[in-house]
Amino acid sequence: MIKNYLKVAWRNLSRNKTFSVIKILGLSIGLMVCALIFLYTKDEISYDRFHDNKAQLYRIIQTFDIDKEPAQTLGTTNAILGETFVKEIPGVQQRVHINGAEITVKKENNDLLTEQSLFVDDNFFSVFTFPLIKGNGASALNDPHAVVLSRDLAIKYFGSTDVIGKTMQLKYGDKFDGFTVTAIAENSPQNSTLKFGLLLPFKYFENFNSNKDWFGGSVNTFLLLEPKANLKTIESSMQSLYDKNTRDDISKMKQQKGLSIKVKLSLQPLTAIHLSTLAGPDNGMTDGSKPVYSYILTSIAIFILIIACINFINLAVAQSLKRSKEIGIRKVIGGCRKQLIKQFLTESFLITLIAFAIGIFLAALVLPWFNQLANKQLSLAYLADNYLYAGLFLLLLVTAFISGFYPSLVMSAFQPVKVLYNRQKLAGKNYLTKTLFVLQFGLAIFFIIGTIALNTQMNFLLKADMGYDSKNLVRIILPVSKLSDKLPGIFRSELAGNSNILSVAAKNSGRSIAGVKVEGRTITIEKSRIDEQFLPTFKIPVVAGRNFSANYPSDSVRSVIVNESFVKVAGWSVQSAVGKTINYLRDNKPATIIGVIKDYHFISLKEKITPELFTMDPDFNYGQIWVKIKPDNIPQTLKLLQDTYKKAVPYFPYSYQFMDDINAKDYETEAKWKQIISIASGLFIFISCIGLFGLVILSIGQRTKEIGIRKVLGAAVSRIVMLICREFVILIAISFVVAAPAGYYAINKWLQGFAYRINIGWWMFALSGVLVITIALLVMSIQTIKAAMANPVKSLKTE
Repeated sequence: MIKNYLKVAWRNLSRNKTFSVIKILGLSIGLMVCALIFLYTKDEISYDRFHDNKAQLYRIIQTFDIDKEPAQTLGTTNAILGETFVKEIPGVQQRVHINGAEITVKKENNDLLTEQSLFVDDNFFSVFTFPLIKGNGASALNDPHAVVLSRDLAIKYFGSTDVIGKTMQLKYGDKFDGFTVTAIAENSPQNSTLKFGLLLPFKYFENFNSNKDWFGGSVNTFLLLEPKANLKTIESSMQSLYDKNTRDDISKMKQQKGLSIKVKLSLQPLTAIHLSTLAGPDNGMTDGSKPVYSYILTSIAIFILIIACINFINLAVAQSLKRSKEIGIRKVIGGCRKQLIKQFLTESFLITLIAFAIGIFLAALVLPWFNQLANKQLSLAYLADNYLYAGLFLLLLVTAFISGFYPSLVMSAFQPVKVLYNRQKLAGKNYLTKTLFVLQFGLAIFFIIGTIALNTQMNFLLKADMGYDSKNLVRIILPVSKLSDKLPGIFRSELAGNSNILSVAAKNSGRSIAGVKVEGRTITIEKSRIDEQFLPTFKIPVVAGRNFSANYPSDSVRSVIVNESFVKVAGWSVQSAVGKTINYLRDNKPATIIGVIKDYHFISLKEKITPELFTMDPDFNYGQIWVKIKPDNIPQTLKLLQDTYKKAVPYFPYSYQFMDDINAKDYETEAKWKQIISIASGLFIFISCIGLFGLVILSIGQRTKEIGIRKVLGAAVSRIVMLICREFVILIAISFVVAAPAGYYAINKWLQGFAYRINIGWWMFALSGVLVITIALLVMSIQTIKAAMANPVKSLKTE
């Protein structure tokens, strides 16, 4: 019987090639997208699950509640917490500290390279599952001057993995030290938040960072718990020990600085770090992501598959009258409804199977491009397992069932007498088909609205006035050291007189959040150290007071410059702020405001401009040099900067970036989503339109005689085209009415993530509506004009 069903299904496919291609093409695209997103989601949830101890590994995280500021959760602590908890809390077996750092490697030819390294405890390989190619994991990190390399890094520096016992010159502090290679590890899996090329003993790191303070911290601390340990009991014991050891410090801060601080400790599963929205990968850990990405991509894939299934259902139902006599004859000769349902479901399965094979082929074809778009390294081989195969097979079955179930019910319900006398009509006004059509185009319009909004917001972000001149600004990274304070002066003297160099300025690296006391109230600030050339180099206007100056020696310790946002929060006017005194919360030292600058965007436009304070405090090291260059001969100027750097800083690798590139990097995620949503919109409209094309062909086929009569009676071609298109245009208009409010809500929700954003304009919705209607009319006109111009004699002969 199954053989007969398949034979009939294949004949039906061959007989209706146009509609078969439309169904298969739509489903194959939908299944391709689903397969890609399935791979993406499987990769996302597989992070760190290859470790043997994954169920027992937890990271200590801290949630800080300071005054009325929003609670902040950090995934790092100081090392003393892990050491104490292992000794004093039953159920805690081991602790592993992990700290990421940039290491300078000196090659044999004295070339310098920067590598990302991890400082880890000597029990690292017994707690985490990272296979070794050579060496003993139990003893590889016992010596403070041992180093473990990954396969790739061993080949990079030595050309082989047979390098046990060889030495490397590495620099973490101010001088190079010799390290002996004790083991070679396999490259870290792609789905690992711990990726390393170079492992160093944590005890070496502690020579430079011996911090026994309980408060704060920047080290990842992992605890290996006993298999049957009670998580709540251990967290409670951790909190008790922490409160006991920080009580005095917190009390002192409240008395001296008026700060009310509460810190809550908790344990975060290793497998939850990758997708954590509170405390993601930190300080050496990588590949943080957000669950919302998987949700959005999965939703897009499901919607694309849904509209492909809608195409199948609509075309199958519309074609059903053409197959009515076949159904009537089958029933007359004894076929029951259950057999007919099986036959139509078999046809659906066959079409879906063909589409599935094409979809998998297309997925493999576009996977390299998808990896680039999603910033992944996915492959079918890398993720292939029983779960993948079971998931894809389930996808095949569900798609076949959804596509074929309703049409099989409709067609199997035809009455033999009616169909054999051509009196069979579809029940009612076929509201389900129309509803599905509206849903299909509604989704397409929804995503087109999203694409227009995304593009408009991205253009706004990239073209917005940042409050400073970013053109031809080059940032050069400096080693964070007291020696770096002399480097801006050295650069100025070396580059003086070169016509391509306009100015040289210095600033600290990274971001520093601090607090100051102003007339009895606390203000959280962004604290930056700059020199007197920074504001002129960036062309940031001083709106009151003056800039730092070498003519005022006290500027280096007792003077600060603030931005307009600081003045506003303090409750002053811009002019009255000059001469006011502030006190640092950290040491209660006073400082005088000598100038106020115009607000500028020192971070991306996703965040609101906050109070910022500039100082020349020598205790705060420089980490960046900014050079304003002429655009006339950029390659030659960059070569000059590199030569000057290597001469001034021979022990640290050279690294530079243009300010415009740094700003663009802030919006990399948005740029990726712009591409993804644009592609999704294109797929939605394409699948919807090929379905529309099929429905128009069927509609014309059912109205052939009507069209012929109208032509004989003198109807114009344009009138006939409008007659055929009218119903579809009305349905698309209803789709727009449904999609527009949903689009507005989604855009408004997304824009809330930006402190500075576009206004949602009516033109976005009008443009999407006009675009969809225009494309739909073009698709419909291909067949409607042809039908309207056909010879009416031929039309009237059809029966």
